[in-house]
Amino acid sequence: MKRITLIISLALIIISCENDQYVRDSDIPAWLKERIASDEEIIAENPQSGLDIAAWIRYKYNESYYFEYLNLLSSSYPPVYNHQGEIIADIDEYQKYSSRKCCKQFVWKGSAYIEFD
Repeated sequence: MKRITLIISLALIIISCENDQYVRDSDIPAWLKERIASDEEIIAENPQSGLDIAAWIRYKYNESYYFEYLNLLSSSYPPVYNHQGEIIADIDEYQKYSSRKCCKQFVWKGSAYIEFD
């Protein structure tokens, strides 16, 4: 009986951790839902587009949520957007964000995205 309880407990922990890896749909801003839908249309029309190896990731910084678009083909830093969809263009702010961000959660992953963390 103890073994069954242990197995069930471990399974629940694993399932719970996996669910925490993704942002709830209700917490995704409208501008980002539109962008993801557009990217999915492009992927469906042109599977060679390279958009399927990208991901949208949400981080917390200064008590707010920010979104990074990470495409593994890109050699530049991932663009960072605030909750309103405005890009963080100020270098000092970007550096502060990069060093203090936390609480990584995926919003969307392309089918060919590979996580290196």
